[in-house]
Amino acid sequence: MTTPYITPAMLTSRPAGISWAVVPTLNADTAAQQAQLEQVCWVATSVLDTYCRQPLRATVKTDTRPGPGMPRVAMDRATGAGILVTEHRHVTDTVALALAPARTYPAAWSVIPLGQYRPRHPVFPGAGLSTGPVGGHTVDVAPGHIDARWGRGGWLVQLSYISGWPHTSLTAAAKAGDTQISVDDVTGWAQGWSGMAYDGPATEQVTAPTATATTPLVLPNGAGTVHSGPGTVTLAAPLTQPHPAGTVVSALPADVVHAAVLAATVQALETIDAIATQSLSGELAGGTGALATEVEMILDDYRRVM
Repeated sequence: MTTPYITPAMLTSRPAGISWAVVPTLNADTAAQQAQLEQVCWVATSVLDTYCRQPLRATVKTDTRPGPGMPRVAMDRATGAGILVTEHRHVTDTVALALAPARTYPAAWSVIPLGQYRPRHPVFPGAGLSTGPVGGHTVDVAPGHIDARWGRGGWLVQLSYISGWPHTSLTAAAKAGDTQISVDDVTGWAQGWSGMAYDGPATEQVTAPTATATTPLVLPNGAGTVHSGPGTVTLAAPLTQPHPAGTVVSALPADVVHAAVLAATVQALETIDAIATQSLSGELAGGTGALATEVEMILDDYRRVM
């Protein structure tokens, strides 16, 4: 189970121009309110990913395409280097590359050693909190691998990579002084990202130099494994505050989190009784169009365009 970009606890602690006590109705009990808020948070998360045409949280993606001389797979004729254009933007790490002759059935895959490929626009997570879009969508491959020996489209190229920002939540309570936390998704954290543990007045910054999945994700066609899914994140410094299970720990840029709050507000306003609250002039107040437009403006720079 993954974590939405905004949770009810984060949502209700932020000013959003709405009283969350009226969600979904004025007379709803606490359980109904909590259930609706959780639904609103998940819908807001889906809205962000759908608008950006890709998940913003860190995920492991595998692209398989023919090349060279085909869309997204090329060879630089001057250097012999391979050029791969990934389906998802914000590539933060390349984890495996495998090749197979396109004419061979079943495909006979050969794994390319690490160090023979790299993101063209590398990300340096250790530089601190991410405050905006990072990572490109181009991967360079050392000469001699994606060549023209089999002609145009003669190779199948399988690239596995991580795109997006690490985002997770605690699966068990953490104490002040802890240097390891149990989370629902370790994807991306092993790169040394800094993020925030969002816990109201106890919110604090954390940096994770290493992370270990309980069961590493097995990549296709024998390309190896990668740490993704539930597991343990090791922190560079002890926690200064205790945090309950469910606390969000995220490296998502602050404007993405803000966009999630606005998107959740839009979803809530469309379902609560207050949507029909009248202004002093007698007209309906609280339209959601401006909020939805602001969400899109924030996300435009994160959107996948290829």
